[in-house]
Amino acid sequence: MNVYEKLNEARIKFQNANVKKSGKNSYAGYTYYELADILPAINKIAQELKFSCIVNFTPDLATLDFVDCEKNEKITFTSPMSEASLKGCHAVQNLGAVETYIKRYLYQNCFEIVEADALDGTMNPNQPQQARPQYQNSLQNNNQSRNQNGYQNRQAGGYQQPVNNGNFR
Repeated sequence: MNVYEKLNEARIKFQNANVKKSGKNSYAGYTYYELADILPAINKIAQELKFSCIVNFTPDLATLDFVDCEKNEKITFTSPMSEASLKGCHAVQNLGAVETYIKRYLYQNCFEIVEADALDGTMNPNQPQQARPQYQNSLQNNNQSRNQNGYQNRQAGGYQQPVNNGNFR
């Protein structure tokens, strides 16, 4: 089984695990997965299928490497870093909040864990929506950056080719 087959098998096993959401947003009226909900199921599947997930953070980018422990191949999932400004929190607490949220989103991306859009519950349907200028520029750049095969080159949220160099962080 190659790394992509292993990831697909892991996704199916997770979907069949019937993991329950314990997070509650009482303001917007929805529930969501917390890391404490999904990590036990993922770790059990990882032990069974012999893969590991490694999360790393830089000032600009967060990554989750899905590593096949048998073949030294990996798939990397990425997300741009963000900032938090929680009331009454120190800088380290804000950093922890950001890392926790982004880690959860990386796992959701890797294992295709589906939830209702949190924004749907908090957005005013009568208010016109505008994308941030930085995001609009990112969309334009992504649409213009295609390789010779016509595939879109992506950094945030995209896949990278499996690496078989045995040099993992």
